[in-house]
Amino acid sequence: MVIMEYRRFAPDPRLSETVEHYWLIVAPAPVEEIRAVLIPNGRATVQFCLGEPGHRLRPGTTSVELNADVLLPVTTDPYVLVQSGPSHYVGVQFTPWGAATAWHDAPREPTPIGDVATGHPTDAALKDDLCAALDRWLLAELSPGPVRGRRDTVVSAVRMVDQDTEGHTVASLGATLGVSTATLYRAFRRWIGISPKEYLSVRRYERFMARLIEQSRGNSPAMLAAAAGYADQAHAAREFRRHTGMNATAFRDRLDGIAEMMFRDMPPR
Repeated sequence: MVIMEYRRFAPDPRLSETVEHYWLIVAPAPVEEIRAVLIPNGRATVQFCLGEPGHRLRPGTTSVELNADVLLPVTTDPYVLVQSGPSHYVGVQFTPWGAATAWHDAPREPTPIGDVATGHPTDAALKDDLCAALDRWLLAELSPGPVRGRRDTVVSAVRMVDQDTEGHTVASLGATLGVSTATLYRAFRRWIGISPKEYLSVRRYERFMARLIEQSRGNSPAMLAAAAGYADQAHAAREFRRHTGMNATAFRDRLDGIAEMMFRDMPPR
């Protein structure tokens, strides 16, 4: 996909623990229908379609869903985005715990945003000033009062993993934070929707993806796997196929605009 415009925007500072950034994608209609891989990154997103909606597929299934005005929860599986018309999408990328902060019972499956929130910005408001519209909406959605349920434990664990994907295990995270493995699992399920082991896997894989995209075609998969913290190349290959639905070489050789967009501004880890 040729990205004509891709931009990120900072949310209101009062949303800093809930939202990482807002984003905008605008692109012309492709000459031929495109299929781009949306890879998991440990963050839920809400996306609004202000143009012609595409569709969303799950590799290995027959599921086909309209890709518009939807909450996409944290997942370990990829989506394939299918677009034949022009693109105009606006979205929210939450912190890993952000969706559960905004909505206590945030769904674990892709859900129309109208079934999740009490209201949401109109297309006209998003086109006029997307930051102001999204800020007003999400500030109204947040519940007042203290946050309970070991969110602080999850925040600390996530920050440790994101800073060093290869230096931690579930056991070491629990030991450092002074909680049991069972407590850590319950907290991750409550606030993120996946287990700490799955979160580690997603973030390690994402680092591998970033290196794969950055490196030239001459670098060996074994070197890239080692750089991402995998035990061996076979482990990296299994995780890559699990999270993208294809092998690393096939993905590298058909790098699509969505993947490049997601990793272009990623800070090195």
